[in-house]
Amino acid sequence: MFVVDEESWSWLLFQDQNDMYLTVLCGGVAMFNVDIQLSQAEVSSYRSFGRSFIEELAKSIALNPSVCSSRKSNFRNEFDLTTVIKDWRESK
Repeated sequence: MFVVDEESWSWLLFQDQNDMYLTVLCGGVAMFNVDIQLSQAEVSSYRSFGRSFIEELAKSIALNPSVCSSRKSNFRNEFDLTTVIKDWRESK
């Protein structure tokens, strides 16, 4: 697992082998994350359009987090994201 890209205080994009995951910061006063696994179509769109696709996807999730309620992923429990994020930020 590694970080592919991020927008500070907005979203983080992760990859583990062929799977990609997006965590989006949502809310105002009460902030929370929405974590999803990208579908194959979304992965293809990301590969075609790059960061702009993820920015739009994250924006749509942040504006309406319930749209992803059926897609929520527990990938945070499967991987040591603290170390992954720390390594990413130290490499920048």
